Amino acid sequence: MPLFSRFFSGSKDQNIPSLAELLEARGVPPEMPGLNDDFIQSFDSLKTQERVSAADAIASLFKQGIPLPMPWHEAQYDMFPQIVPTWQGERDPYYYRPCFDNLCKRILSAGKTVPSEWFAIWDIPEDDVMELAMDHLEEVTKDKPFVRLPSGIYRSDFGDGLDASRILLPKYWNQLFPGQNTFVAVPKPDTLLVAPQVLLPKLAEAIGTAIKDADSNILVVTMYQWVDNKLMPASLQDPHPLIQPQREFRQLDAMTAYNAQIAELAKMRIGEPCPLGIIRTQQGRTLTMAAWIEGKPALVPDSDLIGFISSAGRPLGLYWRQTLPRLQRIKGTTVEIWGPRRLRFEEFPSADELEQLECLAPADVHAQIINPGAARQGRPASGRPQSQQSHAASASASSNSPVPAHLRGLSLGVQSDE
Repeated sequence: MPLFSRFFSGSKDQNIPSLAELLEARGVPPEMPGLNDDFIQSFDSLKTQERVSAADAIASLFKQGIPLPMPWHEAQYDMFPQIVPTWQGERDPYYYRPCFDNLCKRILSAGKTVPSEWFAIWDIPEDDVMELAMDHLEEVTKDKPFVRLPSGIYRSDFGDGLDASRILLPKYWNQLFPGQNTFVAVPKPDTLLVAPQVLLPKLAEAIGTAIKDADSNILVVTMYQWVDNKLMPASLQDPHPLIQPQREFRQLDAMTAYNAQIAELAKMRIGEPCPLGIIRTQQGRTLTMAAWIEGKPALVPDSDLIGFISSAGRPLGLYWRQTLPRLQRIKGTTVEIWGPRRLRFEEFPSADELEQLECLAPADVHAQIINPGAARQGRPASGRPQSQQSHAASASASSNSPVPAHLRGLSLGVQSDE
């Protein structure tokens, strides 16, 4: 206690707990980085209940290994919103709020992602902090035009790495094409693309170009549409040529989220995550396919298809996942994890039960999809499912696909933590 007394000035009112007392009771050491004179001075201005809330927040940050924030009188001048996929917002230990389909917004303070605990330490409501961040973004956005590309679409060019966050400021891009339907994309944090419907093929090409060498810096590749003052995934009607590319974009975003879950599922040790890939039908439509291998509890994603594989590695056929509830004996339980849904199944379907499901392709076709080379040479197909990248590559090989060539077979990788 004497050590705390040297570092933390107590309140004149002895009924108000000091920072030293509160942190000691919560097991937080006085050497925690950030507990400097400036921080202590800000803390001493708080009332009793606010001090308790702040101390709880400090203890939570200490347990998570997240640093303390700068004092509010410094931090308030460098606040900006950040856009990330919703699954990443759910996964990471930071404040987030959903804003559009598959997108959510967070807050950056001096370039660092803000956790919810910082609001308690600052004693500032989260809505007020977000409003301030939006004000700062608008201040650095106004009076700076978007760049018109040779293709006719527009790209943000602000140079501050926050271009994708401008999707939160529609008044600066929703009138770039007056009288036309407006479409936007945020394939990377530093890229916002805007196009009218007549230039959607150019928008798809620009998305492909943006993510070609982006590695793990990809945000989302889904195209969004501004409709009735709302932003939603672009919904195109037949026979629009961009229906299939949009479908693939959304499938790739889903696969990225499912792939990101695998590392955490491995730590949970509750079953085997079913590998997820994409196949293309003869009609050119792409379908997501999960590979369920017999022998261990399976963690099945919400794919279009399930490819069942025996414990000996023998493909058993491709079946529509939506017909799985027909099997009364086999019941899935929801896996408690961020991101898109998975169901855990302990039992593998019998041959009779597989016949109750709706089949897309029999075992021999399934074998060719898994290992086309081996099937052509008359060798047994390997039961090991392909990776996301190899599935996507074989699925996108059709030369008549409207998806840009440099986008076919591209693995989106896993989002970074920041």
